[in-house]
Amino acid sequence: MTAPSLPGFDPTDVTETLIALARTPTDVPLGQNEIEPTDPKIAHYVHDVVRPMIESLDLGPVQIDSLNNLICRVGSGAPSPSLLVMAYATSQHGNYTDPALEGRLIDGQVFGKGTAQNKGALAALLGALQIIASQKIRLRGTLTVVVNTESQSSHRCSAQLFDGAGLRADSGWLAMGTRGIVIGHRGRVDVHVTIRGEAGHSSQPHLGKNAIFGLREALNRLADLRGRITRSDPGLGREHLEPYKLVTSPIAPHTMPDTATLTIDRRVLPGTDPADAVQEIRSALGDIPPYEIDVRAGATHLPYRVARDHPVVTALSSAHAAVRGEAPWIGYVPYAFDAGYANSRGIPTVMFGPPTQRRRETGPDVLASEFVPVSEVWDFTKIYAQAILSILG
Repeated sequence: MTAPSLPGFDPTDVTETLIALARTPTDVPLGQNEIEPTDPKIAHYVHDVVRPMIESLDLGPVQIDSLNNLICRVGSGAPSPSLLVMAYATSQHGNYTDPALEGRLIDGQVFGKGTAQNKGALAALLGALQIIASQKIRLRGTLTVVVNTESQSSHRCSAQLFDGAGLRADSGWLAMGTRGIVIGHRGRVDVHVTIRGEAGHSSQPHLGKNAIFGLREALNRLADLRGRITRSDPGLGREHLEPYKLVTSPIAPHTMPDTATLTIDRRVLPGTDPADAVQEIRSALGDIPPYEIDVRAGATHLPYRVARDHPVVTALSSAHAAVRGEAPWIGYVPYAFDAGYANSRGIPTVMFGPPTQRRRETGPDVLASEFVPVSEVWDFTKIYAQAILSILG
């Protein structure tokens, strides 16, 4: 069941916006874990595609910072009531999407890397802003619209936005593909463990210090620590430690490596400081003679939890029910994203957007062809508009 169209809702315009976003590459190339927010294709997407779309609505000044994060403030400028809606630019999955499908509308679905992850939600947000602009609705507070260019599985861009630009709001949501309203997830910190020995020829191993044997002892100690990490939460799950990447060097014929670098995913619950989790690993490894051991923190996502009855959850749930005739799923997810940083800055923030869908053609699901049904984007255009107006209208 779908609610009557809101005044100012233009499904053709929303579809054309989605296609334009889908046709513009913003992906992390296959074979890479990340790209810089300043990468030329991210800059082009924000400056030359998204910015003109927002500026054409004439809702408020648009700013772009040194990391290509875009900010537009709409409304009275009052500090309260205030709302943050943050979308994202970089596409991180759907790597096997056929290039010939990028930005194509087929059987009611728009294909392209990032369509399910963030471009469908951004198109819906832009459509919601079009509704506000076309009806000349005066918001009684301040709506801050952000397009975040985070491309490195960290909070780097959010830190610049919240700590640098001083973004603040009473509450908000991340506009991205989800199965429902995500009110919490565990945090995570990458921990890089480097074991250094001395390279040598495998015919004379006594003349070197093979880092692989230092790695073996490190893995034994990590396995012991892994069994002692037991903190859990009924909704969010349990904390854990999981090695997921290993690189040795140098790689040369019959050469024992002098360096082994192991990357560990350490998941944490609210109340566990990621820095303490890193120190726990450092202490568990201790010294492994004759090797040098270095432990350092990498990319970090903070955990968060928002109450089910928080006003922003209620506003989104009510808007979803009005548009689709049923309440959305509300709960937790196993992965970590960027909402934890906003929450750490005192802004209760959830994640909510058009449900993610992928068609497995080749490779695992996170690599398979990515698409979003235009009907979902139309519905979320109305959901976002109604939620914004219920809070600020």
